[in-house]
Amino acid sequence: MNKIVMALTCLILSSNVLATPQQVSSLNEVPKLIKNKEGSTKYLEQINGDEKPDGFGTTLPSGLSAKAIVSLLAPKEDLGLATLVGAKAWPYRPDTFVVIACFSGNKERYDNQKMLNQQPTCNKDYDADHKRYIDQAVYLGILEFKENIIKPTLVASYGRPLDIKTVWNANKLVPSSYYEPFYFNISRDKNNTMPEEYERFDLAPFKINEKETAFGLRLGWNEGYFSGFGYFEALALFKIDGDRLINILSAEPIYFFQDHAEKWHKDGTRDHVLYQGDYVLSMLTDKTEGYYNLQIKTHDSHWKRLFKWDSKLAKYMPVKVKKQRKA
Repeated sequence: MNKIVMALTCLILSSNVLATPQQVSSLNEVPKLIKNKEGSTKYLEQINGDEKPDGFGTTLPSGLSAKAIVSLLAPKEDLGLATLVGAKAWPYRPDTFVVIACFSGNKERYDNQKMLNQQPTCNKDYDADHKRYIDQAVYLGILEFKENIIKPTLVASYGRPLDIKTVWNANKLVPSSYYEPFYFNISRDKNNTMPEEYERFDLAPFKINEKETAFGLRLGWNEGYFSGFGYFEALALFKIDGDRLINILSAEPIYFFQDHAEKWHKDGTRDHVLYQGDYVLSMLTDKTEGYYNLQIKTHDSHWKRLFKWDSKLAKYMPVKVKKQRKA
């Protein structure tokens, strides 16, 4: 594999893991501590109400309509309930777009989404009658399209609403000592969890062998605390298999931050403690069954996990670490 491409993949997904929490004396100073681009963007959305970046390409290419995407990707869904339809050019295949379409379950939930979100969004629905959040139907696919030359055609799709879950307590991204002061429900939930929101496509060069390149999907969760908030993000990878999109890397935790407000000052400002951490994802030179091995590790290399291709499951699976027996 091209070593430059490998390095690129590694750099795009990495920044800094802070081994210890950092403290500042006011809320305005917190953004300076966030070195991760995703985290910085999300923090400013929450604090300042900044507009969310268009991570899914909701401003569609000329000649490609939301109606055309939905008719190919999710023909049984109601276009009138679509909260987000997006398309982004895939750099690794000519005239090809990664597309997504998200749908509320009914008109009442759709209207509630529109009231809460001025921009297109792919979040959970809120069921006011039962006071609970419900997963939207989210469809993912690949289209071929070129204005005035190639009309939209479906290359591959996931074939059903996304059902990819994340297990937060099976990794070392968030050490237990980090979240003791907080209501860290994501990590403490031993069950798999669906995302709260779909954030963006990740079109880094995930070259899984000499001929195939995968693409990523970023998933997010938000948590509010009595004195702060947190954001958590995972990454899933997909590849084309005939006319299907298959999930080749389950949604793995990739980044988090938590902002915890503490002691008040006489001038009305308040101490803030920031906890954050992220992983580096890289494709290795070694292969298993024709696919490059994949590694996820903390930036400081204190923890890492190796993933190898499993042909029976058609996906990357973590390699179990053998425990050494004590002498």
